[in-house]
Amino acid sequence: MNKIQQQFSQLPFSHHSYGIMSSHININDVKKMFPKENFSYVVHKKYDTLKIDDAREIKSLHIEKTEKPSVFILEFSLINILAQNTLLKVLEEPSSQTYFILVFPDASKLLPTLRSRLFILEGDIRIDIDTENPFVSPKEFELMSLLKRFEIIKENNDKKNTLLLEIIYTARTSLHANGASHKMILDLMALHI
Repeated sequence: MNKIQQQFSQLPFSHHSYGIMSSHININDVKKMFPKENFSYVVHKKYDTLKIDDAREIKSLHIEKTEKPSVFILEFSLINILAQNTLLKVLEEPSSQTYFILVFPDASKLLPTLRSRLFILEGDIRIDIDTENPFVSPKEFELMSLLKRFEIIKENNDKKNTLLLEIIYTARTSLHANGASHKMILDLMALHI
């Protein structure tokens, strides 16, 4: 059991607000830690940039009274200052049995007051739900030799995944084309994954 699983293994959680600083995390694995029978609801929102209107929406949603705990998972790459101040007010006085999990790539981009309200878990974290299928982190994979990378891909590949590898190869070659939009290339890959 890793440090994230330990934090969420037993209700009530030790904190109301968590920050997961990671550029590589599987949100579906995070959501698996909150089974529907134990929670009134689990809200997952993903933003490129979390803006003030988004923060206001979360603020209005979190005040709903529920019998069971509720979890808000807010995943974002960037967050503006107005949105941070709005979220700060929510995190300072959370509704009872309401928990917030903010997932972001860099805690230094957050206001110190917002950071102080979060219990921050750092690192490129993969939550290992399936212990029979060990995971190689992106950093480990990057440091491996090319031969070792191909061995891992071959071990974890079947004929259905061949199309995915072709899409990844095509996306990689398209990155350097004139006028290539990185966001569109990543969106295309995400659709296929």
